[in-house]
Amino acid sequence: MWTPIIGRNAGALWKVLNAKGEHNLSALKKQAKLDDKQLYLALGWLAREDKIKFTQNKNQITISLK
Repeated sequence: MWTPIIGRNAGALWKVLNAKGEHNLSALKKQAKLDDKQLYLALGWLAREDKIKFTQNKNQITISLK
């Protein structure tokens, strides 16, 4: 039941990152128009597929495509 939704949201995140580059979590959430649960499930999907990388600078995490 959740799998198609998570895949669609992962696609939305990928499109944002592909079009606009690296984002922090809050900006990515806003750009993709997802809530917290949707964001983290989609990030997990993309991470499992090895499509994204996470970078931490002090207290901020940014996400970009590999």
